[in-house]
Amino acid sequence: MGIRLGSVVINCADLDVMTEFWAAALHLAPGPVVDEGRFRVLRGRRVNVSLQVAESPVGARDQMHFDLYTDDQAGEVQRLLALGASHVRHDHDPSDDYVVLTDPEGNEFCVCAVTEGA
Repeated sequence: MGIRLGSVVINCADLDVMTEFWAAALHLAPGPVVDEGRFRVLRGRRVNVSLQVAESPVGARDQMHFDLYTDDQAGEVQRLLALGASHVRHDHDPSDDYVVLTDPEGNEFCVCAVTEGA
């Protein structure tokens, strides 16, 4: 599988308004609201847009980030670190295992573990 862009995550204040706009703008199908009403994936054929309610006012630098999907999370994290990324944290949730890294300019992105065929 290697690594692929799985979702662009947009931090927002109003999940319903953003769902209506992005689903219509990009012809995406809204998934269920999860994480206590704070997160929703809008699904497309090739890429997803995820909406996430921000805990603080959204600024330009933290508006969105990449989620990269891979079936070799450890290997890809090591490869990206060797390219100049920095490690922020690893969230070990059985249903959502991801590593947060930053690029050389400090922009965060996630490397998400997925099973074959996901």
